[in-house]
Amino acid sequence: MPLSLHAARHGTLRIAAHRGFSRHFPENTILAFQKGVDAGANESEIDLMLTRDDKIVVMHDRTLDRTTNGWGFVGDRDLDDVLALDAGAKFDPRFAGIRAPTLAEAVAWAKQTDTRLAIEMKERERADRLADVVIGTLRDMDAFNHVAISSFDHLDLRRVKEIEPRLQTEAILHHRPVDLINSMRSGGIDGVSLELNYFYRADAEALQEAGIAVRLSLPLPERIAKLWQSGRDPLPMIRRCVKDRLIDGLIGDDVDFLCMLSRSAAELEG
Repeated sequence: MPLSLHAARHGTLRIAAHRGFSRHFPENTILAFQKGVDAGANESEIDLMLTRDDKIVVMHDRTLDRTTNGWGFVGDRDLDDVLALDAGAKFDPRFAGIRAPTLAEAVAWAKQTDTRLAIEMKERERADRLADVVIGTLRDMDAFNHVAISSFDHLDLRRVKEIEPRLQTEAILHHRPVDLINSMRSGGIDGVSLELNYFYRADAEALQEAGIAVRLSLPLPERIAKLWQSGRDPLPMIRRCVKDRLIDGLIGDDVDFLCMLSRSAAELEG
């Protein structure tokens, strides 16, 4: 079975490949998900958008332009049109011919590999419709043990929980709420994903005490290296929090870096 959202309670750590192993492979593709697992990840973060014909495709942007050879809004194209696009060549010509997967394909991969999916709902124009189709797909595929639903919109997460209480939800935060614990409890949130700039040990302690899982989102190692070179290295604090089981998961584009950080935390004394 995939790791629990509250993995630290069991002495383990979730390693989430952000959009798959997106540092080295085309993001949000089955190839990127598999390469993340091959490198040591036990979870893959994916993004969902809704097509014109109410189908779900795994894609981060509202538009097709950045990651495919298409153009315009995902919501203005039918699923078959999106699946016909190349989702690999813009990343690197070596990956020409790779296409974006559907949610069902990503879930089937997760079940086959016994991996958790952190499903981020990106759709804003028809957010309620996306949630309904996601929940229907997960019910049909009996996939509740393999997924958690995340979003920046915590009202969306509350609605998901009301419709399907079996689903675990993870709130993404790019800020520090005044009353973090009660804010999460009011939405029935099971876990939070915190950015490094807004991560504090005291908050992690309070969240764990409240039974809310903690995931830390990390930038690429070269960005952290700039902090280290300026005398502000955050890694010792992160390692200690991982060692003390205050962090349930790490997420980032570079799976090798996340795994290295996990190993170095386990080697700490005490």
